[in-house]
Amino acid sequence: MIIIPIGGGGIISGIASIVKSVKPTINVIGVQSKACPSAYESYHRGEITKVSSEYSIADGISVKLVGSLNFDMIRKFVDDIVLVEEDQIAAAILLLLERKKILAEGAGAVSLAALLNGSVKVPRRSRIVLLISGGNVDSSLLGRVLSQGLLKHGRIMRIRVRLSDTPGSLSQLLIIISALKANVLQIYHDRNVRNLPIYVTHVDLELETRGPEHVEEMFQKLSLAGYEFELK
Repeated sequence: MIIIPIGGGGIISGIASIVKSVKPTINVIGVQSKACPSAYESYHRGEITKVSSEYSIADGISVKLVGSLNFDMIRKFVDDIVLVEEDQIAAAILLLLERKKILAEGAGAVSLAALLNGSVKVPRRSRIVLLISGGNVDSSLLGRVLSQGLLKHGRIMRIRVRLSDTPGSLSQLLIIISALKANVLQIYHDRNVRNLPIYVTHVDLELETRGPEHVEEMFQKLSLAGYEFELK
C-alpha cells in the first residue's frame, strides 16, 4: 500500500499510474485535509466538484478544484481517498520530527496522519509506504504545532495550584514536583485574584512531563499531599 497526499492530483496520478502498471495489486490511497476536500468529494461523487476552503496547516494541498486530466487518472488508478483533521496533521508533524527527525510541512504529513487516525485500513503483514512530500514550514507555525502537540499528548501540563501565602509554601510544592521528575518550564505567582482570601495565592505552573501516565501520577501525588489544583 502507498499512501499519498493529494491536492490538485498531479503527484498521485503519476505515482498511481506507474505503480499499477508494475503491480496492480498494490493499493494506492490518497489523503486530503478535511478543510479543503476537493479531490475527496470529486472521487466519491464520481465527478469533478469544486469546494470552499477553510484555513489548513496543509496549505500545500488546499486546492479547491482537482485537475481534469488528473481526475481521470485518479478514477482509474487510485483505490480510495480519505480525509484527516487539522489536529491529526499537527500530531503527525510532531511525530515525524521526534521519531524520524523529518521536518515535514502539513501537506507532507497527511499520509502519516491518515495511518494514525485509522481512516486507512491496513491488512496484517502489509508493507506500507508513506509519501512525505514538502518541508516548507513557517517557523511560527511550527512553534505552535509543537507546543500544542506536546500539550495534547500530555508532554506538557498546565495547572493552577492554590497555596497558603506563607514562606516555604511554594518551595514545598516544588520539592514534590522535583521528586516526580517533572521539569518546570514557567511559573507565575498570582496574589491579585478576585474573591481570593488574603492569605491564599494562586500559582500557575507549566511543566514538562513524560506523558499521560506521568501526568496522572502527578495528579495523584498532589491530591494526596492535600493540594487544591485545576488544569489550565
